[in-house]
Amino acid sequence: MSDALAPDGSVLIIGASLSGLRTAQGLRDLGFVGTITLVGDEVHPPYDRPPLSKQVAIGKWDIERTILLDPQRQEDLELNLHLGRRATHLDPDSATVTFDDGGTLSADRVVIATGTRPRQLSVPDGVTAHVVRTYEDGVALHLALAGEQKRVVVIGAGFIGAEIASSARSFGHEVTVVEAQSTPLATILGEQLGALCASLHEKGGATLRSGTSVDGIAAAGDGGAILTLDNGQTLHADVLVVGIGVIPNTEWLVGSGLSINNGVDVDGALFAHDRVVAVGDVARFQWTRLGMTSAERIEHWQVAADHGRFAAEGLLAGRSAAKPIQLLPYFWSDQYGVKLQMLGRPAATDHVHVVEDDDEGRLLALYERDGAVSAAFAISKPRQLMQLRAALLDGVTLADARRLLGS
Repeated sequence: MSDALAPDGSVLIIGASLSGLRTAQGLRDLGFVGTITLVGDEVHPPYDRPPLSKQVAIGKWDIERTILLDPQRQEDLELNLHLGRRATHLDPDSATVTFDDGGTLSADRVVIATGTRPRQLSVPDGVTAHVVRTYEDGVALHLALAGEQKRVVVIGAGFIGAEIASSARSFGHEVTVVEAQSTPLATILGEQLGALCASLHEKGGATLRSGTSVDGIAAAGDGGAILTLDNGQTLHADVLVVGIGVIPNTEWLVGSGLSINNGVDVDGALFAHDRVVAVGDVARFQWTRLGMTSAERIEHWQVAADHGRFAAEGLLAGRSAAKPIQLLPYFWSDQYGVKLQMLGRPAATDHVHVVEDDDEGRLLALYERDGAVSAAFAISKPRQLMQLRAALLDGVTLADARRLLGS
């Protein structure tokens, strides 16, 4: 008996996210004519989050510029949209979801697309610690940054923290970034390229304090915060921003019987159960690359988008016939007028080969593992990086990649 989703069946997507929307789009593109219900806990339809720390934070974009699902597209996709409803329980065997309003919805298949939320720091009364995940977060940060010059402290020098620091500097604020790692982004890019990215803060006029962490936060009399670092130094923040990672939104799945381990455990085709798939930031998926298989949760916009397409294919094929996903992670970050891009997923033991470099700070580097290219990283060289996209997806040797680039 086939376990494929019937073309006129029903799908319930929990999470009005990019990956949730792309799953709905993928189903329609593949000829699914059944019922698709999309449920989100925010009051907004699906919207783009990367602009929040940049265009929204500096006041250039409003909510309309970020929306991914306008009324016309909703009509074209024939989506039943439920907003402002939070899922509280899933029964995967019956594919039934319970919500905070006491209601339930059932379908032939359920898609988990609930994403992540920012890790928070405990702060005393009178101190606001800004995070950026929702549109409201972006607006609140913009309001805090607007106006006269302020002292801005950003905790965390990851991509979100660096983008926020860059946005704050565009207002002319005094910006300090505090990072626990001795080299920011070293766990992702390695020491050499992490150090290059760290230097962007200085070039952009921000102060980076790496290799140190925050021991305590106290309220200041002027409404700001006083931070005590583990080296005994103190910082005064008129605006405090926290960017120290995220937590998968899986609490509502407790008691569902699904395997939860820093996300929803899914197989190579994104199935967590015969009737349930998980996509996007919340999915810890089995991924094979260069002969190595690992379970990973990748917080990239492009991966979330790709998951939606692969999930649609898997649902219509059925779990028993679904093919393992084949994707190439890609991310970008805009900081201090510089574009950073990465194709692939390097390992800590990969060798870094800088193949293009110039006096203006533009760079292209390849990560090599056993003669093959595992990833490519670029600073302000988007065209050259994208030359490698198809080759990296198919698998390419370091020598062939160099020839492709003409280097």
